[in-house]
Amino acid sequence: MTKAKGIWQTLPAPLRGAATLLAVLALAALLTTVRHNASAYLTGVWDTGSQTLVYGRIHQMEQGQYAPGGFLGVYTDDWSDDTNRALFRDDTPTDAAAFHPYTHQSGLQGWLFGRVNRLLRHRLPDGLARETALYWLNSTLFYAAELLVALAVWEEFGPLAAAFGFASVLLAPWLQRGMKDLYWCLWTWLLPLLAALWLCHCTRVRGKTPRGCWPLVAAACMVRCMCGFEFITTFLILCEIPLCYAAAKAYFVRRDPHGALVWLGRTVGAGVSALGGVTAALALWFAQEWLCFGSAADAWQNMTRAVTDRVSLTDGAVRDVNVPQVLAQYFRESTEPLLQLGPVSVTAWQLLLFALLVGAVSVVVCLRRGTAAQLVPPCIVWGLGLAAPASWMMLSKAHAAIHTHLVPMLWHFAFVPISCMLLPVLAKLMIPGRKKDLVASH
Repeated sequence: MTKAKGIWQTLPAPLRGAATLLAVLALAALLTTVRHNASAYLTGVWDTGSQTLVYGRIHQMEQGQYAPGGFLGVYTDDWSDDTNRALFRDDTPTDAAAFHPYTHQSGLQGWLFGRVNRLLRHRLPDGLARETALYWLNSTLFYAAELLVALAVWEEFGPLAAAFGFASVLLAPWLQRGMKDLYWCLWTWLLPLLAALWLCHCTRVRGKTPRGCWPLVAAACMVRCMCGFEFITTFLILCEIPLCYAAAKAYFVRRDPHGALVWLGRTVGAGVSALGGVTAALALWFAQEWLCFGSAADAWQNMTRAVTDRVSLTDGAVRDVNVPQVLAQYFRESTEPLLQLGPVSVTAWQLLLFALLVGAVSVVVCLRRGTAAQLVPPCIVWGLGLAAPASWMMLSKAHAAIHTHLVPMLWHFAFVPISCMLLPVLAKLMIPGRKKDLVASH
């Protein structure tokens, strides 16, 4: 094993990167195939009402039609009418004038899958086969993104933490049926986190942050927002978690206040880059709106209406509910299983209580052993992982209260995987003899 590792380290960095990426894609494709994630019948579907918007856009491109703005849309009066899926699968001729654009986001995913669908037609003329292929692609990309996150966890915390974190993906009913969804594109939810992890990796390897990492963070956030601005606070917090961890580790573990300040500066830089990506997505969305409505005033009015309908400060007319009620709805009252293995399942409330119990025991043990400072970085990661989903429930209480078929998915970005991956990390801090190893390492 040591010899193989030595040979691997002698390979040029670009070759190692390419080989790692190919291995990740191969394993992701294998998981998608073995676990039947491309099948709507074997692993289920999630939010079929939103997918109709993507089917409408794909069918529009398939027919060689175009509407100003290039938005998602449908050929029916009802946005959620599954007839649009049938139109796509059966190659039914449609009237271009019957297309109703959905202007609440740019709809990048519709354009992307529309292009892929046109390529697939050369080998897969059957509509059902092409739908399955699109599901397969979406699921494979999601597994690949999760595997890349697992590699980053392995690099920092070891293989056991990475295994626990990735196991939470395999045992999550919501992810297993939702990763194929063509509207939400769950792999794009992880792009800001992956960009931040890459920034941290490059910084550690080179000793400084390459300039190209900042526009990469911006591009990741822009792509995500062009597929939908919903849950935006969750993605932005995910983007900051690796940098906050690095800053906390520098200050509390390495006792390096200057290094911690540098990492805090990078955290601010990543936040500015992320907001820059969001701003760019908003600008592109506004341009699409202008093309669609024909005037800047109408475009602005439609954008502001779409935004205010989702923000708690302006949604009093939408639903009479307060933030504590929404938090109680998903933290305490929800019985949706976040993890499931056979008949055994874990809800959000159960996982929260278990995590708090493990954390309390860890604090007591580490205080007695004099290693409490080692707990601070993982605790910050856990706290941000919990804040990421909760932030949207607070910012958009009306949207969260109504969309009970959507919001539970947020627990997996990233409260659930972080809670799972930190179990072996905390165990290492509490096992006998660990204190000596930690002192010796400094």
